[in-house]
Amino acid sequence: VKRGMIEAILERSAPLEAEAQVEVSARTSNPAIELLVEEGDKVEKNQVLLRLESDKQKNDFDQAKSQFDKEQIDFDRQESLYGDNLISEQEYRNAKFSLTQRRLAFEEAKRQFEYTEVRAPIKGTITLRDVKVGDQVGSGRKIFEIIDFESTVAVIHVPEQYLPQLKPDIAARLISNTLGDTVFAGYVKRISPIVEARAGTIKVTVGVKKLGALRPGMWVDVELVLDTKQEALLIPKKSIVYDNDQTFAFKLHNDTNGVKRVKRQLVLPENADKVHIEPTDGFAVGEKVVVAGQSGLKENSRIREVGDPDPATVSTNAPTATATSAPVTSKSGT
Repeated sequence: VKRGMIEAILERSAPLEAEAQVEVSARTSNPAIELLVEEGDKVEKNQVLLRLESDKQKNDFDQAKSQFDKEQIDFDRQESLYGDNLISEQEYRNAKFSLTQRRLAFEEAKRQFEYTEVRAPIKGTITLRDVKVGDQVGSGRKIFEIIDFESTVAVIHVPEQYLPQLKPDIAARLISNTLGDTVFAGYVKRISPIVEARAGTIKVTVGVKKLGALRPGMWVDVELVLDTKQEALLIPKKSIVYDNDQTFAFKLHNDTNGVKRVKRQLVLPENADKVHIEPTDGFAVGEKVVVAGQSGLKENSRIREVGDPDPATVSTNAPTATATSAPVTSKSGT
């Protein structure tokens, strides 16, 4: 039994997903004439991905621009005349209406011309390319998919009793079995403001600080670090035995004859990690607990520590367990 650092960990599993993921579709119907990206390419927002044939749209645009420019000149002249009271208000309004109509026609022609260049709506990586040069591309057809890997998150659902301990930016860890249990640093990005009534859980979005080899779609184990204690009283987790939904550990003590025996102690965990448990009480620094062979022990069973004489040479009953004060790799811990 010793003092040390322990973290209060909440464990969940979830698939990784990208928050910024879009399907890119054509907004006009024309043959594809120039493909500028391939799957795996990184792109910036508004970067041109594909060019479509644009002869008709370019002609319509040029014509609409010419008509709008002419209408603008005519309106400026009419506005000047109206200012000098040389034309009626109705004539001025008609000129203004004509200019508005030409402007709308010009803006629509400009949009249709711009649609012949398919652009990236977000920055990210091309994960799907479903078009090739020469294809007749129809309006609304999905031709690309873009994912911003930097937006990758894990969405977990946490029991509502943990709500007081949840805060944005608290530390998290993401562990991928696919990548050999590699640990990636994360953080709580968002906490839902409501509790899901049916499940009694809160949606928590966990971000990844550095994505590395992680990819959307991978399953990861998520550990939320709810609390950290630097000088907690710790016992080895492998000293624990279970009996009727209760947890116990066997503490080493010497009887009145100096014989090493064990006392079964109830363990009420306050915190636990993968190696240690912080009990609420019942243990003191320096006490020894059995960490191997304890499943067959009973109250007051006699044991020996590593390094003690072989019990076969001692005139007594055979030992039922082994204990030691050596480090964690030995058979008892302090």
